[in-house]
Amino acid sequence: MLAYLLDENISPIIVEQLRSLNIGLRVESVHKWMDGALLGQPDALLLRTAGTEGLTLVTYDLRTIPDLLKEMAIENEAHQGVLFIDDASIRANGFGGLIRALLYHWNAHREEDWINRVAFLSTETML
Repeated sequence: MLAYLLDENISPIIVEQLRSLNIGLRVESVHKWMDGALLGQPDALLLRTAGTEGLTLVTYDLRTIPDLLKEMAIENEAHQGVLFIDDASIRANGFGGLIRALLYHWNAHREEDWINRVAFLSTETML
């Protein structure tokens, strides 16, 4: 079942709100997950650890994560999926829009296998 790990650029308040709205949704914040041990750590470690725990990474990081995904693909290394967010689509401080988009995405894809999948989250996909 689809589960999310929100990266350090996403407020942990989002996790609290998502959990209060849907108790069946597994969502973690890197701020609190594993007692924050992965905060500030290399992206590769975050993505690999998320993968071993069955978590799809949710991130605004369009600068470094795509290159990491290319490297992993070349090495035939699997990941548990990445869900990108672009600040032009959903602002990082737009909690309501981000929460609605994540709930919609989870409801639409929760039973799917997210191994090696990459997608963009936006409010347009909710229409």
